[in-house]
Amino acid sequence: MRSPDAPVVQSALRVLKALEYLCRASQAVSLEELARELSVAQPTAYRIANTLIATGYARVNGFHGGYVATLKVMELSSQVYSTFDLRGEARNAFRSVGMQFGETITVAQADGFEVVFVDKIRAGASLAFYCHIGRRLPLHIGAAARCILAHLDDDELEEYLGGELTARTSATHTSPAVLRALRTQALEDGYVLSVDEVDIGVSAIAVPLMDRGRVLGAAAIANTSTAWTPEDRADRVRAMKTAAAAMFGTVASGRGAL
Repeated sequence: MRSPDAPVVQSALRVLKALEYLCRASQAVSLEELARELSVAQPTAYRIANTLIATGYARVNGFHGGYVATLKVMELSSQVYSTFDLRGEARNAFRSVGMQFGETITVAQADGFEVVFVDKIRAGASLAFYCHIGRRLPLHIGAAARCILAHLDDDELEEYLGGELTARTSATHTSPAVLRALRTQALEDGYVLSVDEVDIGVSAIAVPLMDRGRVLGAAAIANTSTAWTPEDRADRVRAMKTAAAAMFGTVASGRGAL
């Protein structure tokens, strides 16, 4: 996020704000609406709109008038996603959380109906054995996996729940009804708590790595199931959600306590 003291080009900020407004709008934006949104005079709004048109990010909406964003925005977004280094960004965001608690943090991404752990951020001696890089788990087992499961669309979720739901331990959730309820809870809370689901004696708290509604993966912090009090869990939830939000310059959402 930008420091409030950082030098900026105010005219560029207005152009970017105009582009964001056009992207969010459900219909063409009139010159009057654009001027009002930017708190500028209409001649200034006109120059801003023409700047976006000249660079290919906006166009006039045909005979109906007003301005709309073009697909060039989507093309640019696709390029950003293709070069986004999830592992590197997660390390930058979560290393301080691991150091704060002296615990290991893992990063997982979806691969079909499984998650694969792509990184392990070692910040302490606890649970050095936990979750090696390359380990795979079904989407219903463990905190990181269930974070990603929660963000499947309804059809994908039902397809998954209609398949075989294996158990790793006696604490693994295999009931479709229970997993639906846990999905609702995960979406409301903004995190997932797993206790003994993957390995008996191991608990984890995971948060989704979300960018503009798209889940890119999940990050989890783990320790022995007896190590955390409810207050310890709440502290880790808050820290993990803050780190995840910082990766994308957003604000942590959901409840911060258990």
